[in-house]
Amino acid sequence: MENLDPVSGNQDPVATADPVATAEPTAEPTGAWKNTLGSDLRNSPLMSKFEDTTEGLNKAFSSHANLEQLLGHEKVPIPKGADDSEGWNRFSKAMGVPDAAEGYGLADMDVPDELKEHAMPKEKFSEMAHAYKLTPSQAKGMWESLAKGGTEKYQSAMEALETKMTDTVNSLKGEWGDAYETNVELGQAVINKFAADQEMVDYVTQQLSTDDKGIKFLSKLGGQFAENKIGDFASKRFSLAPDEAQNEIDKLTQDLAGPYMNVSNSFTEKDHQSAVDRVNTLRVAVNKGRG
Repeated sequence: MENLDPVSGNQDPVATADPVATAEPTAEPTGAWKNTLGSDLRNSPLMSKFEDTTEGLNKAFSSHANLEQLLGHEKVPIPKGADDSEGWNRFSKAMGVPDAAEGYGLADMDVPDELKEHAMPKEKFSEMAHAYKLTPSQAKGMWESLAKGGTEKYQSAMEALETKMTDTVNSLKGEWGDAYETNVELGQAVINKFAADQEMVDYVTQQLSTDDKGIKFLSKLGGQFAENKIGDFASKRFSLAPDEAQNEIDKLTQDLAGPYMNVSNSFTEKDHQSAVDRVNTLRVAVNKGRG
């Protein structure tokens, strides 16, 4: 029993645990955070939008910060319905809608002079904009869009008209040759003679000048007047289209009793030479007109 003396130097020392070596390792954070919330908040539909991770927690705080910022702005109640006059007045004032249509202060429509008489008056547009409670920027944007659309449509129409007129002129010049100017003048003389006033002259000229059929009709009508030497038409008939010139050549050269052939010698040399000169002139017109 003596050998069991606790203070005896012969007794082996009792081993003690190293606190550092036996400590439990610290767990890495998993990012889970929803368990720290109250059950009502944790189970709410709002929290279901965010994942139970560090990234989800960041998104939740970001959403809250954005909401705080939004709520910091002035708040305007939404009108209850179409009949909520007070609500709409309050909403319109907050959106900057003027009290009266004149408050939009729109500039005159920037369109070509030819379109101004057909363009919508800005007063009428302002009334429509105010009736539909457009903001000043919306009204201005729509007003400028109307002007731009009208101008583009007008320019497109004018380009198409110019192209059509060019094609018509080229076609008639190819058909009439040197007689083109004369025939056009004859057609215009018909319009000037029978139109009631200048407005009608301009209208008929505009309607028929782009159509070769219309120009041919007027020219033929004018030619009939010129042949009968009626008034303004008498001096117009000095050039012929290639086909017309060829017809006259045929008549002169096939007329055995005429001055060109002078079979009976009943015409003077001067008459015969005049007929020859006329045929030669007509042949030049035919050759030139037909290329």
